[in-house]
Amino acid sequence: MSEDDPFADLGETLSDDAADAESADEGAGGSDVATETDDERDPTVEAAFPYDAAVQRPFYAREDAIETFDSWLNYELERELDERGYRNIVVREMTDALLRTVVEEDLVDEVAARFEQARENAMSESNE
Repeated sequence: MSEDDPFADLGETLSDDAADAESADEGAGGSDVATETDDERDPTVEAAFPYDAAVQRPFYAREDAIETFDSWLNYELERELDERGYRNIVVREMTDALLRTVVEEDLVDEVAARFEQARENAMSESNE
């Protein structure tokens, strides 16, 4: 890691993490790629898209926001999907659905309001 660029090795780290995640997915019960025809596929068991169709991006946020998000994703959303009968739930599918929801539901105003609130909170904390 370079002192000039603390993120210089980020790409290498992300590649290593992706390879580790892929190995874990394969070791946990096989491939995401269906061997049956589309008529035989069970959407409650099979992933919506294979691992290699996903694109991993760096994600920057405060630790408490990430911890809250991870908790919500793993305990609230995954539990809801399980109760609806889905199995083999993978994070990439939940994250993909979340990103599509933010865009498709046009949550610009809500996201902008959270952004403004964070800026205002930071300003009032620095003035104290």
